[in-house]
Amino acid sequence: MEHSISLKDRSNLVIYGVDHIYSFNDKKVELLTSAGRLIIEGEGLDMNKLNLEESIISVDGTVNSLNYEKEKKPDEKFWKKVFK
Repeated sequence: MEHSISLKDRSNLVIYGVDHIYSFNDKKVELLTSAGRLIIEGEGLDMNKLNLEESIISVDGTVNSLNYEKEKKPDEKFWKKVFK
């Protein structure tokens, strides 16, 4: 599935290729896209449109950051804890 992001004036965000929404509140959105886990942080975030059949979400509000999490290998967590 194709993944793309459109952000206009830091206030209107449209994301294509959304597979799952983990959490959503007015400061943070966590979701899974076809390109990996994405975390959106901002202020006054509000879900304007959600269509999981078409894999689209639209968010209004002030967007401060878009961050993709690095995929962790199963053993990576264990070894990081051991050698912390």
